[in-house]
Amino acid sequence: MFKLSKTSTFDIDSRQPKYLQLVDRIRYAIRKGQLLAGDSLPSVRVLSDELSLNRHTVMKAFNELIAEGWIESKQRVGYSVVSTLPIESSYLFSADGKLSKASSETVEPLQYRFVRRASHVPEYPDSHYRYNFSGGRPDITRFPFAEFKSHMSDALSRPNVSQLGYGESAGTPELIAEVKQYLRKARAITDKDIVITNGSQEAMYVVAQLLLQIGDEVAVEALGYPPAMEAFRCAGASVVGIQQDKNGIIPDDLEAKILLGNIRLIYLTPLHQYPTTVTLTVSRRMAIYQLAATHGIPIIEDDYDHEYHYRCQPLAPMAAHDPQHLVIYISTFSKIMFPGARVGFMALSPSMTQAVKDYRVLINHKSNVLMQSALARWMKEGGFERHIRRTTRINLQRRDHAITVLNAVNRFEFEIPDGGMALWLKIKEQDEKKISKKNGLKNQKVSAYALAQQAQQRGIYIQHEGEYHLVKEHNQDCYIRIGFAGMSEADFADGIQLMAECL
Repeated sequence: MFKLSKTSTFDIDSRQPKYLQLVDRIRYAIRKGQLLAGDSLPSVRVLSDELSLNRHTVMKAFNELIAEGWIESKQRVGYSVVSTLPIESSYLFSADGKLSKASSETVEPLQYRFVRRASHVPEYPDSHYRYNFSGGRPDITRFPFAEFKSHMSDALSRPNVSQLGYGESAGTPELIAEVKQYLRKARAITDKDIVITNGSQEAMYVVAQLLLQIGDEVAVEALGYPPAMEAFRCAGASVVGIQQDKNGIIPDDLEAKILLGNIRLIYLTPLHQYPTTVTLTVSRRMAIYQLAATHGIPIIEDDYDHEYHYRCQPLAPMAAHDPQHLVIYISTFSKIMFPGARVGFMALSPSMTQAVKDYRVLINHKSNVLMQSALARWMKEGGFERHIRRTTRINLQRRDHAITVLNAVNRFEFEIPDGGMALWLKIKEQDEKKISKKNGLKNQKVSAYALAQQAQQRGIYIQHEGEYHLVKEHNQDCYIRIGFAGMSEADFADGIQLMAECL
């Protein structure tokens, strides 16, 4: 009969109850094949005496094992291992149908059949880098947590209990009302329904799943935002790059691609093009809208950092002048608050709203009600717009400081953007020649990718041109994207100086 060793089984200093220690030991013995199906166990009295345990402790352990399905009790027979063990059994069927012993050390893990994959998007937690120049990163330390805490506490102290269950997949009515009012005042959008999402990426994924199928094509900026492209690919569509110049995407090339292919959706970042920061001109917006209207193609307008425009008032979104309800407007609060808030929104034509709400239920029954409630209260009280005015002023100062620092370093060429949170820098050619000469090489081009790799080793995160090209052969490998909003002026200057030393 199987025997348990008192010294090898129980740790007198363990905080785990004795009966659970006994459960673990017997379960382990079954898993390892020391106890086989049908084997008898010592009686309660015998185990109690051998292990110096109270009989109630042993009985409690046996009852636990019975409940889990490891052992069974038969009248006038006693306790034994069940004849059919749980899935974690020490016996497995081999390829020839015979039972064989196995353990966690010998069993091969299942090789999953993945029918769909997305390209790996690298993560870059702030804690990994001393200087994080991510282009869409706000300065989280500037967020008024104490002020927002009062609204979160209010939401917890006086919750709307009816909203804490399922339902209202479009978001809480209070936040929807505040977003509508904000869009009307700040972005001139007046005739759209609002759906609150867990960030803008969820919104793009939902739209892609609803509007795209295998064989469809999506027109995107050839030098553009990779996560959006991946959302379209995951819906079965292929992405078609539209040529760009200093004024944004070129309508003539878009028209040519529409006539040649099967384009079912257009994706744009018109205010601050991602990653180049260029603002799409009014004339081109009108031309693109006319093309979409003529061919019946919806437009996704991704307006991710509308508030941060400095030279003048930002152009009104395309969604503000949308007589044919072509535009699906997507934005986020991540750049205003912080990415972890996970609050974004869609402004939709009424004909699309119900389909979006129904599909969201499949992947997410409900968004964070407490966060939405606190945000709605913050917006209603006026703190939201005060924070926008404050951060816009700070970001403008930081943009101007960044320009001063970069001019002093004199390693890059760039256009000063009208707005946004980042700069698109080209490594100067004369520096390429200088470094090539210093290294004893001829015609050696400075690589933006190599610069990003070297900077990473010094605790600096930057984004390079190759990350954004749809067609890799178009990569000149000489541009980098530098965010200026996410760190103090002193840290920005130090990080740029270290990066310049990498050159």
